[in-house]
Amino acid sequence: MRSWSRLSFLALLVLEELTLAEYVRTKKSTVAPVGAEVLTVGVIGDYGWTGWSPSPPHFCLEVLPELQAAGLVIPNEVLNDCDPGDISFINNATALQLDTSTYIGQVCAVKNCTAFVSVGDNFYDSGIDFTTGGIQRFQEAWVGMYSQGIFDTAPWYQCLGNHDIVKGQSGVDFQTKVAPIYDPRWNFGTQGLPYWTYDLMGKDWTATFVVVDSDCFLSSYLKNTSVYVNPYTEACYADRQTQINFLANTFAKSTATWKFLQLHHGYMSSATNETELAPLVEIVAQHNGVVLNGHDHCLGHYYSNNTNFILSGAAGYPQAGDCNYGIPLGPYAKFLGANPMSAANGFVTMDISKQFINVEYYLRDMQFEDGDLYPVPYDLHPSYSFQITQHAT
Repeated sequence: MRSWSRLSFLALLVLEELTLAEYVRTKKSTVAPVGAEVLTVGVIGDYGWTGWSPSPPHFCLEVLPELQAAGLVIPNEVLNDCDPGDISFINNATALQLDTSTYIGQVCAVKNCTAFVSVGDNFYDSGIDFTTGGIQRFQEAWVGMYSQGIFDTAPWYQCLGNHDIVKGQSGVDFQTKVAPIYDPRWNFGTQGLPYWTYDLMGKDWTATFVVVDSDCFLSSYLKNTSVYVNPYTEACYADRQTQINFLANTFAKSTATWKFLQLHHGYMSSATNETELAPLVEIVAQHNGVVLNGHDHCLGHYYSNNTNFILSGAAGYPQAGDCNYGIPLGPYAKFLGANPMSAANGFVTMDISKQFINVEYYLRDMQFEDGDLYPVPYDLHPSYSFQITQHAT
């Protein structure tokens, strides 16, 4: 009833010629509590598999090649929903998302997580948009999935990933403008933009987070062979300096104890180092900030140029190769949540206080009937942790 009433009111506003962005600015989102000496947040990414229905095999294997041979223009989302790798993952990925959401809830009940920080890929395989199907998927894959126990009242601070932008502007608009109205726990600022900033405030400390859409920085997404090329990615790539300036200006104005860049793709990675993100990372380094990202379907910690890179992309379908099967490629890889067989599902928590940020990596014991892909003796304890003590500047 709550979701339906909001959407009905939204329709009324459209009739009254009020823009959606204006309406979002009037809404009150659920936010993290203020004034805690220590505040614990969960960092979570690459999770949204539930409810995705791939295109039928007959279409993907037989009809699609004929359409392409005939020279028909195939929508990117149709091509993406025929991805053979993702189709092969879907059953396991859906089950893993459900199991991992339960696991995260258990860990966070013990740790009293009061907010979640998303690093993108909220909905596979081609995102969601403002259609009945998009609304249904949002309800099933996020509202219903993360609704019990600690999830019931904890706000989520959102970010876009590459799968979220396949549908272009309509998909971006749903997550930045419609979703915050549908459920007040879903935070995406008040401007309806894919980049935004927010502060978490403790008793004697403040943490500034700047969210950017890293999809806008990858020239590979503009190739005519990419499923991510569309008017949205073309326009935001051309205007990427706006997001660079937004990060620089926000960090420069902030006097926060801690500063974070929150984005999807990894500048430091065991799979693909996205070096086009360098202008953003240089600003983070100048301010002694921290980088939070996903995209690689595993958990990792990288350290370079006096900067910590926290990878948390393991809440859906983990992939050992994304963390090089647990083998560090260089001294910058401090921890990789993978082994020769699998990567572990899991997430990262940050206990933020004035003196330090305690970063803990929780890896789920991947036990099945036929064995254990990633054994963790007691997975309610962190498998890896480190502390950040250098304040931002």
